[in-house]
Amino acid sequence: MKYKILESDNSTNTIEVINLNFDVDLLTITISIDGDKIDIIFEEPAGFRVLDEGDLLEFWPECSLQAGWLHEIITGGWFDLESKRNGFSSCGNSEITEYLVVGVNYCVNILGWEKPSIQQSTR
Repeated sequence: MKYKILESDNSTNTIEVINLNFDVDLLTITISIDGDKIDIIFEEPAGFRVLDEGDLLEFWPECSLQAGWLHEIITGGWFDLESKRNGFSSCGNSEITEYLVVGVNYCVNILGWEKPSIQQSTR
């Protein structure tokens, strides 16, 4: 797997995915870092999935919370797995980038057209 760390927290803070909101135009993932809430916003994502971190062991330890909480997956991730399916029509689209948001219990893979914006949450 090839990846790039986009955001990290080098402390021992607890980071958890606490909310997802999808309304076709926006996917907003809210994470809590020791009570501080941050929104990670993807405009018009191509797709996303939420899984328990135990079901994503192929990403560990490279993309664990010890490394960071937002990663860009360059190769060897969900997009590559989906690309092996005959019915996955986006497989040849080089404009889609895969991201991984890591939490203590839940992780979110996102297939996006653009890098996400990150801001303090108002939730």
